Amino acid sequence: MVTKSKDYYKVLGVPRSASDDDIKQAYRKLAMQYHPDRNPGKEEWANEKFKAINEAYGVLGNPEKRSQFDRFGTVGDVGDIFSNRSTQSTFEDVMHDFGGAGLGFDFLDGVFGDFLNGRNFTFRTYGRGPGGPGRVHFNVPRGSTPENLFSQAQRPRSRNVTYEITITEEQAASGMEKDLKRRGKKLRVKIPAGVKTGSKVKLRNARQVTDGQVGDIIIKVKVK
Repeated sequence: MVTKSKDYYKVLGVPRSASDDDIKQAYRKLAMQYHPDRNPGKEEWANEKFKAINEAYGVLGNPEKRSQFDRFGTVGDVGDIFSNRSTQSTFEDVMHDFGGAGLGFDFLDGVFGDFLNGRNFTFRTYGRGPGGPGRVHFNVPRGSTPENLFSQAQRPRSRNVTYEITITEEQAASGMEKDLKRRGKKLRVKIPAGVKTGSKVKLRNARQVTDGQVGDIIIKVKVK
């Protein structure tokens, strides 16, 4: 069954024309709003909301992923927030906000724990000095980083598929757009000018749209 594309702009409450700063500010505001400590009696609901905004920001806060989402409606994972230095930095800023407001971090194990099940990854606080903001420490296995762990968690589930298209020399020289149909879903493929036989165009994570699974669709070009 194909996974329905999510509207990450709606999740963060911003228009599709929102700037990077607008998206970042919306994420930080919602993170404070949905912290479970601020929603007593509704912690489970707050956790799901927090997970949703982290997933949305992990995509919209990354220019490459945002462009992919705008073109194909692909969806991401909550771990995407660690796949880009800018989004991870904003996440860390939110953790400082939490510390400064006296809010806890324990709930993060529930938000991210399922995604990294069995990978010896936990969140815990440290360095909360008097009058200063709390900090978050990523307690990961020695020699690793959160980015590596989340990348490793995603990789085994990724299954790429490859298509080959044949175009003329004129089309290769000028570039073109072509529709690809897979499992009833249509994707627009943009072939850049100057491609040669053997060139590849990657539609990152496009299988979320066509198959409901993680994976890229790779277009191999043949010029006749």
